[in-house]
Amino acid sequence: MLPQQVSRHMQQILNFGAAHTKRSLTRRFRIAAVTMAMCLVTGTQAHPHHWIDVFAEWQFDTNGLIVGVKLRWLFDDYYSVLLVEDATATNEELEAILNKVLSNTAKHQYFIQVEQQGFQAEFGNASQARIGRQDHRIEIEFHLALKTPLHPGQSDIIYRVVEPTYYFEMLHAEEGPAIVLKGAPQGCRYKLDPPRPDAALVAYAAALGIDETGGDDLGIQFAETVTIRCE
Repeated sequence: MLPQQVSRHMQQILNFGAAHTKRSLTRRFRIAAVTMAMCLVTGTQAHPHHWIDVFAEWQFDTNGLIVGVKLRWLFDDYYSVLLVEDATATNEELEAILNKVLSNTAKHQYFIQVEQQGFQAEFGNASQARIGRQDHRIEIEFHLALKTPLHPGQSDIIYRVVEPTYYFEMLHAEEGPAIVLKGAPQGCRYKLDPPRPDAALVAYAAALGIDETGGDDLGIQFAETVTIRCE
């Protein structure tokens, strides 16, 4: 493909993204646009293939401990169509989709990694789950209780939401609030650091076809890092 054609296709991608997902060209499209442009040049289908907007509500008890998190995932339009081919799907059919998604992600701790001083926190099974639609997009919400509550006043809590193979890109939603510290004591706050993959890693992801995998360590390279601190 000629450079002029790449530029033209690149602009079409950016225009499509702005109109179709109603998001500004910030952290997600900076990576996705480069990856997709490389796709046009190489003729491959790059990772990621789908996108999930993430909302996280961290729940504190009266002692200032984090006891769980309520997660909400908003799938991109195209994957929403793949999940629900029939726009008139019944509640029972939607519930079956919800159960399948949660069952498939449970083995990866629902794509969330939480640590404190090197200790990897563990969650119980998802509860209070629901599925619905937001415009044309499928939305899933569920609650995860920590097996052992965490004390953010002792040291920082660090978490990442990541699909290991980077088939899905998972970033906190740009419309907010995407992160909530519910019931947190005064002095608690969070900091979100965006992913910073280098050009070689982006190129590697771009070279992966839809049926190929970069292994379970690829997604973490494209994950946001969120630090929760209470002082």
